[in-house]
Amino acid sequence: MITQVVFVGLTKDRLIESIRALREEPVGKIILMVGEQELPAEPAVRRLAGELKRELETVYDVEIDRIDKKNTLKAVKQLVELIKREKNRGNDVLLNASGSLRNVSIAAYISACITGSKIITSIPKYDENENEIGIEEILEIPLVPIVFPPKEQMEIIHAINGGVDSLDELILRLNPGISKGDEKFIKERSRISHHLAKLEDMGFVKREKVGRNVRIERTEIAEIVANLELG
Repeated sequence: MITQVVFVGLTKDRLIESIRALREEPVGKIILMVGEQELPAEPAVRRLAGELKRELETVYDVEIDRIDKKNTLKAVKQLVELIKREKNRGNDVLLNASGSLRNVSIAAYISACITGSKIITSIPKYDENENEIGIEEILEIPLVPIVFPPKEQMEIIHAINGGVDSLDELILRLNPGISKGDEKFIKERSRISHHLAKLEDMGFVKREKVGRNVRIERTEIAEIVANLELG
C-alpha cells in the first residue's frame, strides 16, 4: 500500500487532478501537508486542506499534518520522520509536490533522495488567455543517489547525540569502561579524531573551541541521518 503525501497550496483543481492521475497506483492513504506557521495565505491553505479531506475521505484514509515552510532542513527532518513512520507501518511513500512552495518542494526532494521515496510534480496546462485549466503532464523526478557515512562513522554520529564537551568524553561514550591513558584509549583518540575530521568535511559534525576543550555537536543533516533507520 502507498501513502501519498500532498503539499497543499492554493491550486485545488491542480491538486485534485494530480491525485486522480495516480489512480493506478495502490494509494490507500493521503496525508495533506499544510504550514505550521501563521503565514499570510495559510488560513486559506488550511481551509482548502479541510475541503480536500472531506472530498477525498470517501475513497482514501486522509490525514492533515503540518510542516515548517520557512526552515528547509527542519521540514526535511519532519518529512523523513513521517516517511519513517509510514514505512514502519508497511507503507511505501509517494511525495506529490504539485502544489507546494519552492522551498517546500526542495525539502520534499531532499527527503525523497535520503529515503529513496518516489516524488512527482505536475506541469500545469493553460488556455489561450494563460488561465490554468488543468495538468499537462505528471512528472516523476529522478533521485540523486545519497552516500551515507559508513557504519564506523555512523556509530560516532549516534554517540554525539546531544553533543559532547571534549574528544575524551566521546571516546568514553563509545567505549564504556575504558581508562584514560592506557594504550587502547590513545589508539581510540587517534581513530576517532580521524573520523571526526572526515565527518566535519562531509557536513555531519561541527566543532567549537570552548575554553581548553573542543565541543563536538551534530549538524542538522546529521540529526536527520541519525534517525533515518527504517524498518
